Amino acid sequence: MVKSSARARPCRLFVARALAGALLFMPLPLLAQTRASEAPAVEGSTAAAPPAPAADPSTPAADAAPDTQAPDTDTPDTDTPDTAGPLDEDDMVAPPMVDPRAVETRNVAPAPDPLTRPDGFGDETVMQPVPVLMKKAHAGWDDAFRTIVATLKQIDAEMARLKLKASGASFIIYTSTDDLGFDFEAAVPFEGATTEKPQNGVAFAASPAGRALRFTHRGPYDAMDPTYEQIANLLDAKDLEAQDLYVEEYRSDPRTTSPDDLVIDIWVPLK
Repeated sequence: MVKSSARARPCRLFVARALAGALLFMPLPLLAQTRASEAPAVEGSTAAAPPAPAADPSTPAADAAPDTQAPDTDTPDTDTPDTAGPLDEDDMVAPPMVDPRAVETRNVAPAPDPLTRPDGFGDETVMQPVPVLMKKAHAGWDDAFRTIVATLKQIDAEMARLKLKASGASFIIYTSTDDLGFDFEAAVPFEGATTEKPQNGVAFAASPAGRALRFTHRGPYDAMDPTYEQIANLLDAKDLEAQDLYVEEYRSDPRTTSPDDLVIDIWVPLK
């Protein structure tokens, strides 16, 4: 069986000490006695001293020379220099960098141009919600379109202050109407992020969502009454029940488009 260096070291020390003890106590008395008997007598000299008594073999060698060496203990290897001190800047290694382009992501398709959307008349579809900046307002019938455009511009100003970007067609959501006017919510989709809160009556919200019928109107805002009459007739013919609101999505920008060139999708949410 092969012993490790730590375990073999005490055995080697024991053998060396035993040999040293034997050489120390056994040969020296015998050698001294022989030389004393062979030396010639010198005239006038005193009698030779009696030989020293031989060592008792029954006495163990360890009793004559007690071992004062400290017991051997396992000590760490001192051949390797200690490098536990502080590292220099040249010894420091920067952590590995992760290339963000290597992370798998899924690209989000940009919103299609609303003007490329085909016109609809009673097409049932599902409205998908998008984040919007929204502001509530009231308008009379005589100045309805001017009030709508003015409200959208107020939202634009707040969006610029928040450093957000408009994305997609604007919405006008009619929440209640009477003979004099109507209450509505103007909503502008956006993209981007901000840590600030909207001001001046503008709030973060989501556009309407859910099942709805889509109708397309082309032409001036003031000429939309015939389109709404067709919507009412279709709902009666199909025995469909709509919610108490209408949503107009301005596929053409009402801020810059001529009234005769307006393209508006009218969404009728279903119950």
